[in-house]
Amino acid sequence: MNVLVVGGTQFIGRHLVKCLLKHGHSVTLLNRGKTAPGLYPELPVIIADRQSAELKNAKGLKQNWDAVIDLSAYYPKDVSNLLDILNGHTNRYVFCSTISVYQELMAGTAPLLNEESPMLSCTAAEAIDTSMMTYGKRKAECERLIASHSAKIPFAIIRPSVVFGEFDHTDRFAYWIARASRQKDFILPDDGLTISQKTYAPDLAEAFVAAMTSTAATGHAYNIAETETLNLRDTLSTMGKHLNINSLDYAASIPTTWLEKQNVKPWADLPLWLSKTNMLIDTFNSRRDLGFASTPYSKALADAADAFLKENRAPRTGLSFEAEEKLLSLWNRE
Repeated sequence: MNVLVVGGTQFIGRHLVKCLLKHGHSVTLLNRGKTAPGLYPELPVIIADRQSAELKNAKGLKQNWDAVIDLSAYYPKDVSNLLDILNGHTNRYVFCSTISVYQELMAGTAPLLNEESPMLSCTAAEAIDTSMMTYGKRKAECERLIASHSAKIPFAIIRPSVVFGEFDHTDRFAYWIARASRQKDFILPDDGLTISQKTYAPDLAEAFVAAMTSTAATGHAYNIAETETLNLRDTLSTMGKHLNINSLDYAASIPTTWLEKQNVKPWADLPLWLSKTNMLIDTFNSRRDLGFASTPYSKALADAADAFLKENRAPRTGLSFEAEEKLLSLWNRE
């Protein structure tokens, strides 16, 4: 198939391009040419900023594509601009959304997220807001725009959870890889009993490829997340076994109430942790229609740990080691 990948040089895109080429597809990239411009010297690249007027005149864009996979739309206008140009030029538009579109997840009230769970609303002001506070709202509005074009452009939507794996620039999972491997005391909120189903990047790439070819996927959205549910404690223990370390020997279980008193912020300071909230995701539809199967957790965690530790650096997100040590010192004095 002749596939246009919008984005493609960052984290998820690198896994997707590798997967498409493995399956024998012809790949063209559309991006600004600013991030890792020499990453794929063998692939054709259409250089254009999707948020500018130059997109309309981008050379090579208005050819016929078997599929377009859009990884880089964060605003409704990004989607509408591209769909107007692609009208009549693609057989399938596959959009990278997020589980952050779900109302119940953002409110912390969902026992299980499925594709029919209600989505967030989005005002005109929120549609152009640049803060992360409106990220899920903007993605939800993008989905509604795509659905409104369904008579002209067949679509499929992929909703990953927190994506982890090699090349991850967010470091949300790397935060815990560092704690599992460092052999120094670290904070484990609420004994690590909360569950956050994640999405392994190579599995996500396979889901995109399946969504662009599956007849059953047309017009539908799919949750993509690991099908084995591990809490944070088990995740750390599994990584520790791979690294020949008992990671939990260094874990200081600290309750939410104390962390809140110290202004420790869930997710921002302690990534993947939502206070007393499990993030459980139903993947039945993706397994049925896309043939989705997640990589066994022991392999996914081991591969992610090896890739991050090879970089020999501290995570870019969450509490710094120094800030964590101060909190632990305070906890131990009480």
